[in-house]
Amino acid sequence: MNAVCPHCTESDRTVSVPHALIDTGDPLPATEHGLLLPPPPPPPVRATAERSRPAMGLYIAAAVVTALWLKNLAGDLSDLQDASPAYRLGYLLGPLFLSVPLAVAGLVVQLSTRRRRVKAAEDGAAKQFAVWERRHRVWQAAWLCRRCLVAFFPKGAISPGFPASPPIAVAQLPMWVTTTAEREFGVPEPAARKFASAEPAAPH
Repeated sequence: MNAVCPHCTESDRTVSVPHALIDTGDPLPATEHGLLLPPPPPPPVRATAERSRPAMGLYIAAAVVTALWLKNLAGDLSDLQDASPAYRLGYLLGPLFLSVPLAVAGLVVQLSTRRRRVKAAEDGAAKQFAVWERRHRVWQAAWLCRRCLVAFFPKGAISPGFPASPPIAVAQLPMWVTTTAEREFGVPEPAARKFASAEPAAPH
């Protein structure tokens, strides 16, 4: 049994939004078809972490010291011709005693914080996946009236106490899906690594 359109109060031209998108017998206009597409899923999760910002700062400092040393190397050699070999060696290689420890310190910071950063990346990906799941659940409950070209949600479509919606302009449906998902289900807390290696399911 079709849902009744809240605009024209008829049901003979109503159809669920997911079905309307795949109905080759009565295809939607291109504009409406694009606006009624499901919420895009998050990208596939990769269990990788962003680079540590403190480590990147140390790497950059080491690179700057090395670049300046190389830039001035030729000039320093000509200026130190009268100095002793030991003095020249110490003067010319001195910057390396600064750049190498900086690079090593950056590596230590990078490795020591990797587990925490990977966990943060996984929690963020899990939260994005949960948000998408809730929006997709709301989108699946939407209906379309082909006569009026408006979307709507019948009473109880999303949850038992969900009230019937007014007619929704097709262009406003994505915003309705987002706000309704947040209002009905709230903003999810990241589940610990629940979706760390999962790929989002294809929309129905």
